[in-house]
Amino acid sequence: MRCRRRGSSRFRFYRVFGGQWLAYWLRGLLPGLWALPAGTGDVLTGLFAVPAAIALAADTAEGRKAAILWNIFFGFADLAVAITLGMIMSPGPFQLIAPNGPSVGLDSYPNVLTPAFVVPGSILLHALSLRQLRRRRRTEALGR
Repeated sequence: MRCRRRGSSRFRFYRVFGGQWLAYWLRGLLPGLWALPAGTGDVLTGLFAVPAAIALAADTAEGRKAAILWNIFFGFADLAVAITLGMIMSPGPFQLIAPNGPSVGLDSYPNVLTPAFVVPGSILLHALSLRQLRRRRRTEALGR
């Protein structure tokens, strides 16, 4: 019996917990310019991980395509937006926008874990998922 490998999109539901940024915004602790796109993107990425995983489990070309598109347009795009906005809004050489009002410290625990571990881990998981999906397509093409 041949062992089938699955893409890792089913494990990305954890991204819905990025909704914490929306909660910080609602409490007035984060500027909406960063919290709205980052939080909404995380929640949508996490929610759409479920249908992408279901489509992938169908083991069809369309399912693999859905998983690939989810990784690129939800996973990577959301992270790119959040990272870019974070860089241009944080004090440092890339700061272009100085938001008015309070900002929750991303350099304090537990928020420091997000840019330090969660974001790099998510990038790695999306890249590995795409690699696995590409290998799977290649293996199935050779098997036909």
